[in-house]
Amino acid sequence: MENGAPQRGRGGPVRVTKTPDGRTVQSFRSHPIYGFDKIKEKVMTELNCPQMELPPLDTSEKKFNAQSRLFVGNLPRDIPYEELKELFSKYGELGQVYFNKDGAYAFINFDYKANAEKAKTELQGKMVRNRPMKIRYASVTTGVKVKNLTPYVSNELLHKSFSVFGEIESCRVIVDDRGKTTGDGVVVFCDKKGATIALKKCQEECYFLTSSLRPVIVEPLEAGDEEEGNPENSMHKNDVYRNERKEGPRFADRNSFEFEYGMRWKRLYEMYKEKKMLLESDLQAEMEQLEARFALVRHEHETEKLRRELMAREAEAMQMGRYRQSSNYQISTTSTTNFREDRYSQGPPSERYPPSTPEDRYLQHAATSIRNKVVSRESQPLRTLT
Repeated sequence: MENGAPQRGRGGPVRVTKTPDGRTVQSFRSHPIYGFDKIKEKVMTELNCPQMELPPLDTSEKKFNAQSRLFVGNLPRDIPYEELKELFSKYGELGQVYFNKDGAYAFINFDYKANAEKAKTELQGKMVRNRPMKIRYASVTTGVKVKNLTPYVSNELLHKSFSVFGEIESCRVIVDDRGKTTGDGVVVFCDKKGATIALKKCQEECYFLTSSLRPVIVEPLEAGDEEEGNPENSMHKNDVYRNERKEGPRFADRNSFEFEYGMRWKRLYEMYKEKKMLLESDLQAEMEQLEARFALVRHEHETEKLRRELMAREAEAMQMGRYRQSSNYQISTTSTTNFREDRYSQGPPSERYPPSTPEDRYLQHAATSIRNKVVSRESQPLRTLT
């Protein structure tokens, strides 16, 4: 077939061309979903080739990046826009400054993070028209979290693979404390459009970065990722590396075995998320049962403590009665007889020894109060553990 001759492909009309290095590529100009799919064509023509020994990334800080953007809250609504800019401009060059007077907050983008940090440190809590400013770093809304990466995806390969969606501000593969990749990466674009396109495209398609049929899973970025990543120069250039890197980023044809295998990976990942949710649910149930057991033990402990206190008060009342009996306490013959009969009865000491002094009345009241608490706690229903 001649160079540039159209042919019928699985996804619609395609155009077969040859690159300067002799490779045959296809132009997807009539994709049934995307129409002229520039992103897919760029991947298949520029990236779908061996990706070996990639040059190191430029890790210098870019001007007006997402990491140097501050959120300023609790601002006075009557502060002029120019006064707000003047307040922050002495700490560095300002980029975009957005001030919402109704919400009393602003977003201020500095040229570099060091200047943003200095402004945040010195202006935190500063009184502006009797209102203390509340400053923190703004959330990054132009980034995505890339999951399901193989150990042979470096910062450089991740950057090259996702640069087709838009200009990238920062890119890194997340590693643990031993330098081993966690299978996740972070890509921050210069604008939100690149993140939106990457998220949509990679969710609808199967995007492979190496020979391994593990499609990337792209999700919105969450805070808390490490910054160093997995640079290319830290990778072992062994046979496994060369075998995995012999093919570059590409989108699978929908009717190919690669697409089917990639969809199996995605279904497996969905299964993993469901099982993770079930595990977290079971863990939460175990935590609730542990809390219920603790409440039961605590209830029994406090009830036993009240019982012992009641017994101590009753013993004290009994001892006080005996002391007054032996100290020529004025008791009639009938009362003495009743006392000797009642001392072996089943009634509480407060009934066997009627109060005749303020001290007796205090002891009786305390004993009665504690007894009522014990009865109340013993009859209090507890949640049944299953």
